[in-house]
Amino acid sequence: MTPTKDQIKDFYTRALQRSLDAYAKLDEKEWDKKASDEGTAREHLAVIVGVMEAETMPITRAALAGEKPSVPGLEKRTDIISFRTGARNAIRDLPASQLLERMKSVFNEHLAMLDGLSDADLDKPATSPAWDRPGTVRDLFFGAYLFLPGQYQDIRRVNKKKLPHWIEDSTPDQVNFHMGRLFNYMPLIFRSDKSGDLKATYLFTMEGEGGGQWNLAIADGRADSTDGAPPADPDIEIKTKPANWIDLSTGDLNPITAVLPGPFQKVSLKGQMSLAMKLSELFTAEE
Repeated sequence: MTPTKDQIKDFYTRALQRSLDAYAKLDEKEWDKKASDEGTAREHLAVIVGVMEAETMPITRAALAGEKPSVPGLEKRTDIISFRTGARNAIRDLPASQLLERMKSVFNEHLAMLDGLSDADLDKPATSPAWDRPGTVRDLFFGAYLFLPGQYQDIRRVNKKKLPHWIEDSTPDQVNFHMGRLFNYMPLIFRSDKSGDLKATYLFTMEGEGGGQWNLAIADGRADSTDGAPPADPDIEIKTKPANWIDLSTGDLNPITAVLPGPFQKVSLKGQMSLAMKLSELFTAEE
């Protein structure tokens, strides 16, 4: 089921507040600790702010005006990494307190855009240089929402006691909303240029509270996702828990060891195993 405007605003608002509350617990030393191969916690915070200010906001404004987005330096998908790196570097040296204020301001401004929209407005077409194909205005808000927990999972590495896992600290309804948005957003970031003549159907089964099933069909250089199981048997089923899926996507869980049979197995595969290994290639910003 496609979330309504009110549901989008509710979960988006809660995600923003969760992030702000969590980040307020970190001190300056923690902000300067390495959080990932991409940089320190402060640099990840700069990514959040820089991308929202320089990319998401102008693209959303253009979509609401019925115009094609025009973002200098971001004309095509191959520009994504360099553009976002530049947006981060422009503000990376600001104090965390300033970055947090800017984060709060820009996300609230984005959220406020929802107020004047109807559910029909959210279904109007929208494009982004970061997407494989056109989407909708609704997808722009989904993308901004997903950016919050994605960066949170990187930043939390500097102090996991202060910042619990996003999924494990979520209510079942938040888990289900989050997983639904992840799988339904995947077609937009699909790498059709890397898919060749691939034809396959994936079934993602997320076990536990807030879980569910989502399927992804790839054919003719296009990916499409729907809720639930596919009408025919999938080529592969990937079964795990939501938290494990998030850890796989962020690199906190090694995909090879995760599928090894035994008491510590975290991911179950059924079907054409090679298809699971293609996911990282088909859904990446890297060349």
